[in-house]
Amino acid sequence: MIATQKVIRELAPYLTAFVEVVDARAPELTRHQPMDQWVGRAKRVVVLNKMELADARATESWLDWYRRQGVIAVALNATAHQSEQQLRAVLKQSLDPPYRLAVVGLPNLGKSTLLNRMVGKHRVATGAKPGVTRGPQWIRLPGGWEWLDLPGVVTPSKSKDWRLKLLGVVPVAAEELEEMADRAWQWMFPGADASADWEAWGRSRGYLMAGGRVDAHRTAQAVLIAVRDGAFGRHSLEWPPHGP
Repeated sequence: MIATQKVIRELAPYLTAFVEVVDARAPELTRHQPMDQWVGRAKRVVVLNKMELADARATESWLDWYRRQGVIAVALNATAHQSEQQLRAVLKQSLDPPYRLAVVGLPNLGKSTLLNRMVGKHRVATGAKPGVTRGPQWIRLPGGWEWLDLPGVVTPSKSKDWRLKLLGVVPVAAEELEEMADRAWQWMFPGADASADWEAWGRSRGYLMAGGRVDAHRTAQAVLIAVRDGAFGRHSLEWPPHGP
């Protein structure tokens, strides 16, 4: 994190903008607040990624809220082909060339996936494991476009936040799996008997041990994967101030 902070501070005066990738389900939670001091006067474009997993009403409220704060923001799905045109249109409309851009944000929010989409070739390592991007990587393209990929950073104060664990930003330890499954189920189904319900869900899918007992560990893992993949529908963890 210290190395990334140093790079950001050094490059900020020479960049057109920082493209900050956040999770559309929790935009402010997944922003790296210390970056406000690191980027100086450089512009920031907030990309609400994984919009297909978030409550559409919440996402629209967030976009409106950011506009009222004077922040450039766009919601997209980085895995979709049209995301490249969406972001490029926003950048051209909001910024003056040359386009020297750094992609920043917490780990595992789709930074490298988005960057791969923007450069047109898979020249940036991606993966579901936080910390796949190891160091600064420049990609220069025709037309005055330059992209910089940076490692994701998580501050110690955020590393214990269960919501970041639920979203996959922070790893979940084996001993936390069942507690996290409870939290995930309560988020998806408020008022439900979390443990009993997700265990019944696991039983219905055949996650059983010898003797017909539910394999709680395996089921809890499956619950977290299902929640992160949107298998239970579109939900948001955060709404803007004064909403919904």
